[in-house]
Amino acid sequence: MRNSISFKILVIIALVLILTDVCLLILGFHSVYTSVHNNYISYAKSSATLASDILEGADMQRLLTDEAYAKPYSNTLSDLCEANDLEYLYVYIPDTEKNTITYVILICNDYSSSLATTERSAGTTIEHSLNPAELSALNGDTSNNITETNNRYGSVITYSSAVCDLNGNVTALVGADVSADKTLNVFIERYSILFIVILISFVFVIIIIAVILKTKLLKPAEIISNRMKCYVTDRQSGFKKLEVKGKDEFANMADSFNYMADEIDNYIKNINALTEEKHLRDAEMSIAKDIQCGLLPDNSYKNKNITISAVMIPAKEVGGDFYDYFNLKEDKICTVIADVSGKGISAAIFMSRAITVIRQYAQMGYSPSEILFRTNNCLSLNNPEQMFITAFVGVYDAKTQIFTYANAGHTIPYLISNTIKTLDNPDGMAAGIFENEKYEESSIRLKTGDTVFMFTDGISEAVNKDKEFFGTKRIENILKNYTTKKNNSCIDLVLGEVKAYATGTAQSDDITMLSFSPCKTSEIILKAETENLLDIRSLIMDTQDIPNYLKNKLYLAAEEIFVNICSYANDNNSGSVKFSLEVSDKIIMSFYDDGKKFNPIHNNADINSYDIDSQIGGLGIYLALSIADEANYEYKNNKNILTLIKYFQEE
Repeated sequence: MRNSISFKILVIIALVLILTDVCLLILGFHSVYTSVHNNYISYAKSSATLASDILEGADMQRLLTDEAYAKPYSNTLSDLCEANDLEYLYVYIPDTEKNTITYVILICNDYSSSLATTERSAGTTIEHSLNPAELSALNGDTSNNITETNNRYGSVITYSSAVCDLNGNVTALVGADVSADKTLNVFIERYSILFIVILISFVFVIIIIAVILKTKLLKPAEIISNRMKCYVTDRQSGFKKLEVKGKDEFANMADSFNYMADEIDNYIKNINALTEEKHLRDAEMSIAKDIQCGLLPDNSYKNKNITISAVMIPAKEVGGDFYDYFNLKEDKICTVIADVSGKGISAAIFMSRAITVIRQYAQMGYSPSEILFRTNNCLSLNNPEQMFITAFVGVYDAKTQIFTYANAGHTIPYLISNTIKTLDNPDGMAAGIFENEKYEESSIRLKTGDTVFMFTDGISEAVNKDKEFFGTKRIENILKNYTTKKNNSCIDLVLGEVKAYATGTAQSDDITMLSFSPCKTSEIILKAETENLLDIRSLIMDTQDIPNYLKNKLYLAAEEIFVNICSYANDNNSGSVKFSLEVSDKIIMSFYDDGKKFNPIHNNADINSYDIDSQIGGLGIYLALSIADEANYEYKNNKNILTLIKYFQEE
């Protein structure tokens, strides 16, 4: 029996069964998890979609203020939440400009977090940047509306759906949350049953085979088995090779194991060396990335003259693209966008050199063409790798509103005004190749609300799964939509479209964008006395960037708000009011007063049920809020802050 192969067969069969069972468990894991997960996502999706249909055409503001109007909707949504075992079902109004959301309806289950019912109650406004799923729903796309989150309200799977009015315009979003913990518990329960069945089957088969074979443990198998178990310990203390006599399969197995042990030892030595080298390289790349990020300014900036947004996403750990902006003397600001040839650490080093040189010459007061001329000569020296940059340099003079610029072979920016067009393209060779290259210079007068959009070819040359370029036509179409709405940053709009277009493909080039818009902001501080209305009227009427057809409307809204503050906010007219007026692509009027805390938006009068004999005030606020396109209130630093926003429209 010592040379019997019976035990060998038993071991082989056992290994095969184990492998088979593991595969079944792996397949079962995926199958069960997918089934449970998809079921709960289906609950969330159907609930959110049905809720959107139910709320179609509903007046969101009335839902917030009219309990009788909101009750049928709340009851229906509550039944829907209970029927589909949702943890939360809520309706909210997003403000993508302010990055806030206002909850309209919140339906919770018995086991929902009490914190959520407090912080998400109807009428509550919180800071919140829309995630990709919410943005997808807001844009009418239903293919990417699912997100999984784990926050203080619980771990949930959320499906977002848009609520539209009767004209098809999005008025709110619906979020349907199912508990990820409950999903996990159901999955564990079902998977445990599968595991037990497979385990019992395995034990049953092994017992039957063992009874049939009726064999004892053979010595070669015992030697090999024990040595394999102790391989790690033996290897650390000096592995002794297996010696199995004979010419059967066990002898061959012993030889193979000895060979494998030698190979593993060599492999481990090589892996240790490579790991150490990789850690060193990763540390160096991390330092390089931190240095590069430190060279770039913040991705947003605003002062009384200009608003700037920017983004740089390298294709590798570090990149060759860069943007820059900095203030110069006499209310001037310099903006730069550039693309270094190549990628990786070499491009990053060349980029750091270029950005330093450009800043130096700009701060010395040179014009854009002269900046590029001197930068080109500087980069051309000691450039053994023959690297170069394409760059666009512009200087905006806030006093004259003149934007002067020069181009060194870079993609020409777009001017976003009433229409979309490219700036005039002055000739210029890429910098760093030949010395003493001349660069032409152009200029354009910008008006308040215009936007200059700069970008690198990482945008236009982004590719999808079919290797098709994103192209400039798509960029122009996105910017055309921006001219009609201007509710989001043009950079955010373009970046979102590029990421969606290139989904499933590796980023092939650095992505960099910079946009800036001239703006004007004026403010005055007045005592809370009605006779000071003349100062507010003068400020509005004397602002040339406001169309005449809007001035009287804006003053009427400002008058109602200011009189309300004077009458009710302070005792004995003892307070003060700061009024600010900002004109860019829209008109923003802000009122700051240190009176009693009062939210006029939440307490806005219901014109349908207003009783002129018994109610005091409210109609003026109603009129002011009706004139504005948007209104926001917050109480901060012991001040009431009310902001009215009016978008430009055709007369």
